Amino acid sequence: MKNGCDSPAYRLGILGASNIAVPAMLEPARVVEKVRIAAIANRTREKAVTLADAYQIPYVAGSLEELLELGDLDGVYIALSNDLHAEWAVRALEAGKHVLVEKPICLHPEEAERLQLVRESSASPKLAEGLMIAFHPWQQALKSIVDSGQFGPLHRISTRISVPARDRYAGNYRSVKAKGGGAFADLGCYWLQFLQTLVGLQPREIRAQSAFDGPEGCDWTFQAALQYTNGLEAECLTSFELPFRASHTLYFEHTVLTVPDFFRPVKGFYKIKIRHDRPDNRSTLCEFEPMNYYVNQLEAFTEIMSGQRAERLEDTWERVHLQSLIMAEAQQRRVCL
Repeated sequence: MKNGCDSPAYRLGILGASNIAVPAMLEPARVVEKVRIAAIANRTREKAVTLADAYQIPYVAGSLEELLELGDLDGVYIALSNDLHAEWAVRALEAGKHVLVEKPICLHPEEAERLQLVRESSASPKLAEGLMIAFHPWQQALKSIVDSGQFGPLHRISTRISVPARDRYAGNYRSVKAKGGGAFADLGCYWLQFLQTLVGLQPREIRAQSAFDGPEGCDWTFQAALQYTNGLEAECLTSFELPFRASHTLYFEHTVLTVPDFFRPVKGFYKIKIRHDRPDNRSTLCEFEPMNYYVNQLEAFTEIMSGQRAERLEDTWERVHLQSLIMAEAQQRRVCL
């Protein structure tokens, strides 16, 4: 196991030459010294060759299967379409590889159960979901503020995550329902992970709705709300058609706090701020040094592989289960209407 300061770097392979592979793995690997990208595979070989040439990846496997058979790889990063995440995570674990799989880790609770069984059958390979916002200190800082009670009780949390789709994501899995398309499957996991860290995921009531008017009946705008036993309400809007926005707003008894543009560190090393958001107070409460979400994530994955950091898979399965319930609520509401 590589956990010493002078240990050789982890050799990783990439399954899927999708656009996300560049910011999420190939660029961070240039910064994270404990990682080397040793191989890549894609169903369309030409795309894999292009990335291999651009990032000096020494080996292009002829297929996804061949990459998993490579004996000198410690782990893999899965950057395939949403519907393939669970299948290839299972295959990789069974091949003895550590796995970092792009969010969402799977689409259905049944897939989560399969992953859980495979992961528990061996103590060696580690499994992690690529929810990059989870690896930044601003969430724990905000949790400390909530837990301290310094601004009184927290009454409401409002989240907006909207990323307008260019050409309605034509030819992209995000516009194909059977492939896990739609705004909530793609973006809702960020909301749930944030809530899980801040206040937990044990609501007493779930409300959700969508017109499901995107391509192939995908949800192009989705609204959800969770009511907690203490009266707290957490609401979220995800959308592929509204103007870009990624923000959390927290309504306390004595102030309103906001985390504006919390997606910004996906583009590079940028600051995150927690600000007061009242007409008489727009001051910054906390400011974090410039960080890159994906660099943080890759560093965390090396710690997971070495056993220095816990996988926290129970949290993952909890998110998958609740996301499924929220989607079912929206679909049922549309049927009733």
